[in-house]
Amino acid sequence: MKKALLLLMVCLTAGVPKAWAWDSRGHSAIAYIAERHLTPSAKANIAKYIDNKSIVYYASWMDHNRACKGYEMTNDWHVDYWTDKLRHDADGNPMPPVVTREIKRIVEEMKDYKNLSDSTVNVNIKYLTHMVGDMHCPVHVDFPQSRFKVMLNGKKYSFHKLWDCNVVAAKHPGWASISFPDMLDNKSEEEIARIQQGTQDDWYAETVDAARRAKEAIPEDKVIDYRYYNDVIDIADSQILNAGYRLAAVLNAIFSE
Repeated sequence: MKKALLLLMVCLTAGVPKAWAWDSRGHSAIAYIAERHLTPSAKANIAKYIDNKSIVYYASWMDHNRACKGYEMTNDWHVDYWTDKLRHDADGNPMPPVVTREIKRIVEEMKDYKNLSDSTVNVNIKYLTHMVGDMHCPVHVDFPQSRFKVMLNGKKYSFHKLWDCNVVAAKHPGWASISFPDMLDNKSEEEIARIQQGTQDDWYAETVDAARRAKEAIPEDKVIDYRYYNDVIDIADSQILNAGYRLAAVLNAIFSE
């Protein structure tokens, strides 16, 4: 908890924070929203594997452990900004985005979660809780922006760093993670069901569109001020809310009985 609070302070006080999608507060907000929409059976079954803690507790676990021994391979699971060119395997076959590939793999594996080891189920819950959030961040999808630069208050920043944490922190400085559900989670059951429809590929494609809209709000001279946040905060809020609803759908499909 102390580490999470420290990370939040860094995001709020630095000019532009380091590239962690949504920052700890954003990921926690997504997990809070998801937890509100878990079925009772899913929530109870999940709790058995995560020491009866909330999924919010592990919302940023992947960021904190991506460089730790045994988890190095997860470092590439967070982000898919490989320009417009499709990545290909050794045989020249197109490869899907890493984040969707790994989410699909884990969801398939978890269909038989009762026959998996407790430790495998535990880490897969942590992966899903984080990666569903990552795949909804406009700068974590396959879009030509990893080298895209903007000028903000006389300083040059990458578009990625501009979005990781700073947009949300600048527009909602008084919101704690737990505030997001109360402020944003106001959709009807019908609207939530509509948002939860589709596949991980559909959700990813929506985020690519969100990334395009976020970039289109940048003027041609690439010089912006804080009015840019006013132009794009609806994109950020919508992506966070959608991620929360969809994380709930993913977990409910696995753990509800």
